[in-house]
Amino acid sequence: MSQLLTLSRAARLTGVSRGELQKQIRELAFETFEGKIAVEDLLRAYPEVDIDHDPTLERLERIKASTRPKSRYTDHWMPEPDVLMARLHDFQHVLTRTKSTLNSMEELLAEVTQQVQSMAKANDQELRAEVARLGERLQDSLKKAQTTTDRKAELFAKDALLRLIAVSARLVPSGHEFYVEGKDSLLEAALRAGLHLNYGCSSGNCGSCKVRVLQGRVSKLRDHDYVLSAREQQEGYCLACSNTAVSDVLLEATEALTAADLPYQEIRCLMRKTESVSEELHLLHVQTPRTKTLRFMAGQRVKMTLEDGQQRELAVASCPCDGRNLQFLVRRRPGDDFVAALLARGKGQMLLIEGPKGEFLLEEEAREPAVFVAVGDGFAAIKSLIEHAIAIDNAIGMHLFRIDMVPHGSLLGNLCRSWDDALDNFVYQRLEPDVSPVDVLTAVTGACGDLAKSRLYLAAPAEWSHAFVAAALEQGVPDENIRVIPIDTH
Repeated sequence: MSQLLTLSRAARLTGVSRGELQKQIRELAFETFEGKIAVEDLLRAYPEVDIDHDPTLERLERIKASTRPKSRYTDHWMPEPDVLMARLHDFQHVLTRTKSTLNSMEELLAEVTQQVQSMAKANDQELRAEVARLGERLQDSLKKAQTTTDRKAELFAKDALLRLIAVSARLVPSGHEFYVEGKDSLLEAALRAGLHLNYGCSSGNCGSCKVRVLQGRVSKLRDHDYVLSAREQQEGYCLACSNTAVSDVLLEATEALTAADLPYQEIRCLMRKTESVSEELHLLHVQTPRTKTLRFMAGQRVKMTLEDGQQRELAVASCPCDGRNLQFLVRRRPGDDFVAALLARGKGQMLLIEGPKGEFLLEEEAREPAVFVAVGDGFAAIKSLIEHAIAIDNAIGMHLFRIDMVPHGSLLGNLCRSWDDALDNFVYQRLEPDVSPVDVLTAVTGACGDLAKSRLYLAAPAEWSHAFVAAALEQGVPDENIRVIPIDTH
């Protein structure tokens, strides 16, 4: 029977995005089995894949390195010792079963070879010659099996090694799949992968992240105050925030699949720090309490209220994979009392966050490349979409056009170039701030080709957006392929 791999695991082994793999499956008309692909089909689709070289893992490490303090030693990527030992134990069983099968096949082959050699002594000369040839082939096959490895075996070995570090989790009924790496809990891993599991506190107090383990094994990472009933424990329920996966697991879990599925939240947050992107533009770092994390989707907005009652709707400029550490972009303008008061109070002030709201969301299952156009402060929402697209690893291709007066070597400019450098399917272009919407469309079309075959995400002032969209529609870009969020310039 052919070995089957989940699409996420197959994408990781071949070093391509899941979106690119799904495109190949559609184009080559490969058969899939409940979200899995046969190893033979995978190697036919990617015959030149270097089993010993994994650009996906290299890319992951480069991205991680850019977001963490430099340190000589780090073990975050490693699971907890108990979890690692449990995975090693399972790994031993897999290798034992595989080796036993191979030994049995070798014994069978040797037995058949011996029988063929005995048959070669028969009287019929023609039969003896035929059997002798068959015997030689069997001997050659046995010798080859003992001395060589094939690409399927190499892929199996690489997959087995990856399972020690990262096991997969699949959700029902959605079918979404993610990896549980290092010391991550099930909840942390799901959020990091861009999935919207139901949760509240993320610290084991509320029980909202309760999931049911249908297959596989989990291990408790930390104690929690929420008490599961005896019946819930018997049925396989656990808290996703306090457990990790030991083996590949199948989980029954509640997810938010649309913006309407998310609850309205009010959270008092702490301003951790502000960073100056330019003299006018500032990046805010806001942290929620440990007991309450903001659940939102990439591209959404929240209402921020200062201690003196001033309010402003702002797009969240960070990935939903970390709802506790939020980012926002604000621009200091003459007469803007809200931003003046916000920056004057600076680090340590308390803020009230309410939301989320908005439908400027990423089309996660789109089969077309994504084109992002960010004008000025519109980069906040676009940044959130891009970071989410990186997290789910489902985009066939991404192209970012940023139009802003912010200097080329600024914090945001460096961030965009780091995406361009680290991601094989990402291209970044910066355009001058005085360029017209029609000229931007010309630049986008020149770089991306027929926009009718792309998903376009535009965050810009209302008048600028109207002009750009009108020109795009005239060129035949379908209206359903364009998503727009107008930016209030105050």
